[in-house]
Amino acid sequence: MGNIIEMKDLCVNLMTVRGIVYAVQGVDLAVKEGEVHGIVGESGCGKSVSTKTIMRLHEKDKTEYTGSVIYNSSSGSEDILAMSDKRMRDFRGKDAAMIFQDPMTSLDPIMKAGEQISEVVRRKRGMGKKEAKEYVLRMFEKVGILPPEKRYEQYPFEMSGGMLQRVMIAMALSCEPRLIIADEPTTALDVTIQAQILDLLRNLQQENHTSVIFITHNLGVVAEICDSVSVMYAGRVVESGSVLDIFDRPAHPYTQALLASNPKASDSGKRMKTIEGAPPPLYAKFTSCPFAPRCPKATEICRSALPPVKTVSEGHTAACHLLNEGGKE
Repeated sequence: MGNIIEMKDLCVNLMTVRGIVYAVQGVDLAVKEGEVHGIVGESGCGKSVSTKTIMRLHEKDKTEYTGSVIYNSSSGSEDILAMSDKRMRDFRGKDAAMIFQDPMTSLDPIMKAGEQISEVVRRKRGMGKKEAKEYVLRMFEKVGILPPEKRYEQYPFEMSGGMLQRVMIAMALSCEPRLIIADEPTTALDVTIQAQILDLLRNLQQENHTSVIFITHNLGVVAEICDSVSVMYAGRVVESGSVLDIFDRPAHPYTQALLASNPKASDSGKRMKTIEGAPPPLYAKFTSCPFAPRCPKATEICRSALPPVKTVSEGHTAACHLLNEGGKE
């Protein structure tokens, strides 16, 4: 399988009242056609900022991009950062779509749920009003929004959180995009509804052979739904590989610490492990390993130079000074 998205040395700088925030600092990331790629890491590590770049959702006059985000399709390769505004409008929805974390703030509160999706398909797919409504009703049924006729006429405030998230999934799928970015879509849901949404996403992904980027803090969700994983820290990808690589053979000290701090049934009655310290602020570019101040294995070279990306095994890489090629410390 080829890559549908390739980020190459991506940097995203955000202009704020406190100065420039170097939110993404040289991310290299590839997502294969038809796979679910998870992105994990602590809050503020650049997960959402880097993936929103695919949709170019940042404020244009307050954002600076360098590097490239290559989108590969049957008609060739395009750099998303170089797309015209017109091409970008076509790209959003048709080629890539996004499911946001909080559907209540992502939907128009004074517009019926069905009409919001109908408006999208009429604009993007050129359907008439009646045809668009019939299409949306079929889409509602497909994602478990029942009864579809009643739900079509409801406003967002009349629906539960789980039902609203299904509306967001229906909207993302309405134009049959090749790529879906799911930004923590189950965070605000209870465990039972979360499981239903995850099953729905996985089944729809397999049915449509859609590529999915799944952003989450939950390592259990990653293990359940993802094929491959990138671990981010302080605006950089520190480790990337298959789910088995990351969970069974973690190479980077940060990945190891994340997994160790994840609660397990066998830890009942024991003190929960934590990662000491806090992530660094992103008001300057790093010239050394950003995890060094929190890493119990850090040496002098970790505090003086950025770590290179090294190959641990085929398809498994990590950015750490302590690793030799082959993944041994």
